[in-house]
Amino acid sequence: MALLSERTIELIEANPIEDRLTSFLATFESAYPNAKSGASVATFEDLLSRGNGKDLALKLIVTLQDLPTASALRSTGGDIPLNSDIATLYSTIASHQTDVKLIAGLLHAVVTQEDDQQTWRIVYETIARTRPIPHPTTPPPARPTFTSSHPQTPWTHSTGNFADSAERRNQVDGPLKTELTPGLRLDIPDFILAVFGQDPQLDKLAKDVFHRCQAGEEPLHKQSAGWTNWPQSAEEKLVLEWLQVFTKHLTRLANISGSHFAAQRQIYEGPGAYLKGSPVNRKMDIGVVARHGQSKNNEGGFEEGLSTPISNWDEMLVAGELKSNVVLDGQAPAWIDLATYAREVFRAQDRRFVLGFTLCGSRMRLWQFDRSGSLGSSSFDINENGLRFVYVMLGYFLMTDKQLGRDPTIRQSDGKRYVEISRSGQPERLILTKLLKKQVLITGRATTCWKAYRDGDESKTSFIVKDSWQYEERPEEGALIKEATDKDVKNIARYYHHETVQVDEKNDDTIGNVRKGLMREGGRTTFTQRSSDKPEAPQKSSDKPEAPRKRSSSLTQMAPPAKRSCSSRGSKDLGTPTHNRVHRRVVTCDPGRAIYKASSPVAVINGFLGAITGHESLLNAGILHRDISIGNILLTEKEDDGFLIDLDLAIRTSDVQASGAPSKTGTKVFMAIGALYGKPHSFMHDLESFFWVLFWICIHYDGLDEKGQVKSRRGSKYEWWNYAYTETLADAKVGLVSGEERFNKATAGFTSTFQPLALCVENLRRCVFPDGRLWPGENKGLYSQMKAVLRKARKDLGS
Repeated sequence: MALLSERTIELIEANPIEDRLTSFLATFESAYPNAKSGASVATFEDLLSRGNGKDLALKLIVTLQDLPTASALRSTGGDIPLNSDIATLYSTIASHQTDVKLIAGLLHAVVTQEDDQQTWRIVYETIARTRPIPHPTTPPPARPTFTSSHPQTPWTHSTGNFADSAERRNQVDGPLKTELTPGLRLDIPDFILAVFGQDPQLDKLAKDVFHRCQAGEEPLHKQSAGWTNWPQSAEEKLVLEWLQVFTKHLTRLANISGSHFAAQRQIYEGPGAYLKGSPVNRKMDIGVVARHGQSKNNEGGFEEGLSTPISNWDEMLVAGELKSNVVLDGQAPAWIDLATYAREVFRAQDRRFVLGFTLCGSRMRLWQFDRSGSLGSSSFDINENGLRFVYVMLGYFLMTDKQLGRDPTIRQSDGKRYVEISRSGQPERLILTKLLKKQVLITGRATTCWKAYRDGDESKTSFIVKDSWQYEERPEEGALIKEATDKDVKNIARYYHHETVQVDEKNDDTIGNVRKGLMREGGRTTFTQRSSDKPEAPQKSSDKPEAPRKRSSSLTQMAPPAKRSCSSRGSKDLGTPTHNRVHRRVVTCDPGRAIYKASSPVAVINGFLGAITGHESLLNAGILHRDISIGNILLTEKEDDGFLIDLDLAIRTSDVQASGAPSKTGTKVFMAIGALYGKPHSFMHDLESFFWVLFWICIHYDGLDEKGQVKSRRGSKYEWWNYAYTETLADAKVGLVSGEERFNKATAGFTSTFQPLALCVENLRRCVFPDGRLWPGENKGLYSQMKAVLRKARKDLGS
């Protein structure tokens, strides 16, 4: 018998079933008036195997899934609601994959009105007994293969694809780990060289400052004992206090050594405060920030005690994470926390990459997060290798904004932010006026869009500037938009310009430019362990490993050990290879507003009519969009039409093979059921995605307030879709659309603004899922069918 945890029992008691099963019990008594409440489980098995027993079972499952308790309880397979498991149970029974008699015990518990704890205990047991055996994402049997469908590049999901999510840490950590793990490498050779570069001045300054640390009757560092007053317990609060004192000494000694710039930075100490500049509450242990409110003294240095505490993600330069336990060095609890902070820095700033460090006990490891993954140096003990510690901290304090990862192509002058492009051989400056969209993630495309106008244009005609980091194997989005514009495709954003972003007169990419090519090989994954369970033996400053290339002498002394095998399987076993991403910029005409910002249901219908027309026109021009989502459908400013944007994932229909890119991402709450199951991508999947986008809008948005701001609600019963496994989500969607009664319960949850569209969405369900089933084959007539439903709804609304 399944044992319930104390937390589960608390949730059950806080969310009692009460009389919420009355309707089902009435249905049961009507169907089986002679069934006795004291009947055995075997009796209920017999009932379920007869006549409408399966329909009764499905009704029971739907009833349980809709209970508040099912949303509050957690799945045994992860931190997602239990109702996701119940949805899978519904799907497997409906598709004959699970014998309906296996829920006889659950039916018996409900009919005999067992207490709540016993009922939910049996729910958990039933799910465990009927859970499908894990297998690669394979669609259900008997689905046709479509000759005009296109090879499916594997989907991956990231933290950038959440829709209307509260982004609680327990929701984000799992997807973030999934996002980063394939591209995570530790013990990267030449990491320090790649991050700090060959800087003779930094090298000289670090040695001079460290020498001063060791000088005097009361030195700050002793060769035999390490740093003075270092807290041996490594308790985080004590380490923070020690670091504050240490960095004051560091900047003072750097000032004496002739470098006044180090005093422009300071340690951020903030475990107790939430940082501003993010829609979610996040605290960070430690970091490096700019010093504010400073004034120069007579010697040209900076006065101490005049800094203004920084508590904004927009001004965080380097992220840090402290752990008291040295065993956590290089382990998920440390780097996941640090990655969470890096993601917030990416959210708040225009970054190409983010630098950070973990300090677990006295072992320090440096990190870099970029659009291809995350990299970690070898760790070292700051007490035994004091010179390297001084070098690193001074490096962080002296690096330029570009060296710290800020995008140097997004500039500012006279209070205006801008980018510069070269079009037809002539330079143009585009003034960025408004951030329209930002995909918040670490590894991925990181799509960012701004509204802009040309400098000097008195009319200030608007454009959209879009930056993204695409796999280099993918067709260039700008070239596809230009092709669509040249072919006069309707209701698609029109082409103006595209380019590969240049930094230091080079194509800006992750492998060659961001990582300087030095981090392409070597290191280990989180799954390849060292031959010893002990932390890596610290390398003292006197050690001189053979350097793979010329570098300054001090850096040679402080660099990580030369590349070596760190796995019982050999150093070549690095798991998923790192794939290069290229920084591309596209400029289009026709800025609009996001479809969810529509002022009325009629405006939403206009937007969908235009977008579906655009999709059909694009397909007729030989291009399949493949990424229909809430952010890629725009309304015109007058709200009388709509159009599509974002051809990042689009392909030419003449392509018979996938692009060669390792994966593609998408907002899975809008993905078609077949796409979730891994089927080859068809235009029918995109049409189904239009249906899911409209359904999502009606659930989560409620028009505009009196100030014209979007009214939305988060934390709906569908929020778990963001975090569910793809097959689980597909199963849930199958269950939702398979019957009119259940779907009508869902549309009853539409917001007051979009409740008038309930019948329209139901009619679209009948078009997209005939007889409550997945579409049996490709049908281009679905375009006109869906548009006819939308036009009728618009007419019924009096427009």
